[in-house]
Amino acid sequence: MLVTLPSDKSKEIIEARSKLLTAPSPTIRTVSAVIGRLVATFSAVQYGPLHYREIEREKITALKRQSGHFDRSMKLSLSAKADLLWWIRHVSGASRPITREQHTTCITSDTSGKGWGATDGKSQIGGRWNEVEKLRAENNEINYLEMLASFLALQAFCANSTNCHVLLRLDNTTAVAYLNNMGGIKSLACNVMAKTVWAWCIQRDIWITASYLPGIANEIADKKSRQFDDQLEWMLNKDIFAHICNILGKPEIDLFATRLNAQLKRYVSWKADPGAESFDASTVDWSSSLFYAFPPFALISRCLNKIEQDCAEGILVVPNWTTQIWFPKLLGMLVSRPIILPRDKTVLSNPASGEPHPLHKKLLL
Repeated sequence: MLVTLPSDKSKEIIEARSKLLTAPSPTIRTVSAVIGRLVATFSAVQYGPLHYREIEREKITALKRQSGHFDRSMKLSLSAKADLLWWIRHVSGASRPITREQHTTCITSDTSGKGWGATDGKSQIGGRWNEVEKLRAENNEINYLEMLASFLALQAFCANSTNCHVLLRLDNTTAVAYLNNMGGIKSLACNVMAKTVWAWCIQRDIWITASYLPGIANEIADKKSRQFDDQLEWMLNKDIFAHICNILGKPEIDLFATRLNAQLKRYVSWKADPGAESFDASTVDWSSSLFYAFPPFALISRCLNKIEQDCAEGILVVPNWTTQIWFPKLLGMLVSRPIILPRDKTVLSNPASGEPHPLHKKLLL
């Protein structure tokens, strides 16, 4: 059963928003009245909370600047006007279910100063923060990072999900409130993150509910946010990768990557990973795109078999180990002259720590 707005109410709201949108300098009182009408419709406009806080924030700022005088004028930014346009375009057909079906997926997430972790009850994932996220961790922006961890887990576990209800469990009450309320006023960063999460969900017709989980009961996600296998996260120097692409052509997909070491926007991870379009490269067709592959050394022979099986073509980075059993087959499959990379500690490094590969003095790629 759905709650909807009466047609006359929808018309009133559209007219009020239109007048405010065209007013060059509305009074703070007028803006406040429109905000009140918006909030009153939330029981029938399920995504309404995503599209009023910019107006509310600007009203609060103007009221402080005008020393509390509601009858003085203010101006609306382009962002605030964009929210008004959303109401004009969507309020007529908006609705909200009275009840929702039971969630089909439960995701638990957590953060630490080093990274994030999550589990859906079947799989466990996690990873270090990138450079930007690391700065937020150093600044103790824990509420934002808790929401980010939840979003990364959602992207990883629900990348191919649609039309479902997902329960997100976090041990941070502020993050829970921002997600359930579709944002907030106090923290701009948290509000932006909440809107980002919901925008991703709306595209897939996913409804999320966040609930608080005491930290003592969040052991698995907490552990994954602190313990990492950095030996799997090696990355080719970006300048060297660009040089290779200039010679051999720009590939379309990175077949062995994570969110930290992916060289290309499209990538395949070895397990569930936020941003990956698929996981486990052995299960995808390599012939559909010019690929880039820098596989774990133990998988090189299997990679050559996969390239041969799929009749694929791409860029493969491997050690120059001439005595390995796979090396003659590699030479027989070449379609261009191989590029020998310099033996230098900057060629291969860990993307999180910047540490060079332990074999950099001997390794020739």
